[in-house]
Amino acid sequence: MARKRNSGNGQLDESLQALKQAQANMLQAMATLAQNQAAFLARVSETDAELAKLRRESEETNARIDERFARIEAILAEHSRILAELPEAVHRRFGFQPPGPPAG
Repeated sequence: MARKRNSGNGQLDESLQALKQAQANMLQAMATLAQNQAAFLARVSETDAELAKLRRESEETNARIDERFARIEAILAEHSRILAELPEAVHRRFGFQPPGPPAG
């Protein structure tokens, strides 16, 4: 009786096919990973550029705010000086004199 030639190799052939399929799946997964990495890196680059732009705009805004506050502080200092001098200016202008000691 002749022995079947493929009887022992059936499992080996199935294992080899499963290995080839697993390898194909792995290659597909690696390709997908490479695509995802490229998309992620592109997005990171866009995010970095946007963040740099926002930082520049923030610095410009802060500089404008600092200038505005400096102007406001100068105006307030001038107003404070004028108000401090006001009583004396009113006395000079209208001839008011501080009240003297009570007569007695």
